[in-house]
Parts: sequence; C-alpha cells; structure tokens
Amino acid sequence: MNHCRDEIPAIGMMGIVMHKMMNRAQEMYQEFDLNKSQAGVLFTLHRSDSMSQKELAARLNVTPPSITASIQKMERDGYLTRHPDPKDQRVMRLSLTEKGKSCIQGVWTVAQQMEELMFCNMTGEEVALLKRLLLQISDNLDRK
Repeated sequence: MNHCRDEIPAIGMMGIVMHKMMNRAQEMYQEFDLNKSQAGVLFTLHRSDSMSQKELAARLNVTPPSITASIQKMERDGYLTRHPDPKDQRVMRLSLTEKGKSCIQGVWTVAQQMEELMFCNMTGEEVALLKRLLLQISDNLDRK
C-alpha cells in the first residue's frame, strides 16, 4: 500500500522514523559488539560512578527486568561489573570496567554520526525547534 507521506498520521511517521533510526544505530553500534539498548546502558553508567539496576532502569525509562539480559551480557563481555552497595549489601551496584570506559569515545562518535545523518540539510534553528517539540511531546505524554 503506497500512501502519500502527508496522509500518514504523526504517530505513524514518528514510528517509521524511529524504526529507521534504531536500525541504522544498531548497524553502527555492532562495531563495539553492542546493541542500541546496551549503548544506552553504557552512556548512562558513564555519567554516574555507579548505580543500582533499579536506578539505571528508571534513568532509561524501562523496567528493571527489561534490562537484565543486557546487563548480564555486558557483564559477561567485560563492559561492566556488579558489586555490593557499601551502605546496603542487598543492593548490587553497576559500574563500568576499563573496557566499558575505553569504548565510550567510540560509542559517542557513533551517536554524533547518527545526529549528523539525521539532521543533515537542516539548519541549527530547525534542529533546535525539533528538539523543543520532542521535549514538549514527551512532557505531554508524562501528564496523566
């Protein structure tokens, strides 16, 4: 079925764009043997010294069980480590290993390349407007 792009509802167009973006990012992150969700884990842990799986999930806006497989694979592959929280031994903290820290720059470069690809032929003002609109949509969706 071939529809004119103008006839696609905004939610449909956002889904199409998101799907294309994620597929391209997936291809680019394979260089580091990471998928897009693992790259998100890497970035988030890089910004913090350590955090629990629950804190990480909240920061990524997912449920803790939904990132368990990613965390396990990243631990197995040597990107992160788990260690008991010194204040509460029941809580396991996640931290990047040297391997995880060493690939941050490469993963960041991929993210920059994705932005260049997505925003080519757009002015700085158009990019700023798009980001502002996306933030507004996000805020609207957070309202109950």
